[in-house]
Amino acid sequence: MKRRFLFLLILITTQLAAQSEEELHEKGFALLEAEKYSEALPYFNKLVDLNPGVITYHYNRAVTLFNLKQYKKAISDYNFLISEDSETPEYPFQLGNIYEHLDSLKKAEAYYSKAILLDSENYLYFFKRGTVVLKNMQWKKASEDFTRALEINPEHDNSYHNRGIAYYKLGLKEKGCEDWCQALLRGNPKSASHLEKNCKSYPQTCRPSK
Repeated sequence: MKRRFLFLLILITTQLAAQSEEELHEKGFALLEAEKYSEALPYFNKLVDLNPGVITYHYNRAVTLFNLKQYKKAISDYNFLISEDSETPEYPFQLGNIYEHLDSLKKAEAYYSKAILLDSENYLYFFKRGTVVLKNMQWKKASEDFTRALEINPEHDNSYHNRGIAYYKLGLKEKGCEDWCQALLRGNPKSASHLEKNCKSYPQTCRPSK
């Protein structure tokens, strides 16, 4: 097994050396799209070595590293991207995702907030920040973020579901049950158990079928 791995590594290294920058990028990106992250990574490493100032190479490598759960290395690439382009909200948003995976919820919230400052019309940014503050039991703040997400995208079932949790924790049982109902009607299966457990008197139309 070890010999096979070394053989494949030598083979890939030889192939990389023989290809042009454009070919490397096409191959690496094709592997990334195919979700073959381990195979894609050497291509993006080589591209960054060849031309370290190209933002696209760092971004593709950051995405690859995130999916390989190499979070510290992905953070380094996203920090580089922000240093080169501080106006793109996707970069702080993805840092928020990484820190959320690392359970660094305060850092995640801070980066989601930076993304929102750059683009206040993306419902997903509000939803993700709301999810983080919900984990931190900041019920009111979470409900406000989910409300904003729903103002932008009124059909987002997960925002209804999570706002239902926030409302219920705030003691607003009826509003919480209404949100779980709306989430269920939009196809969110998680809301069925919340309705069943917490909303016994809620209208049958919003209750799971037997």
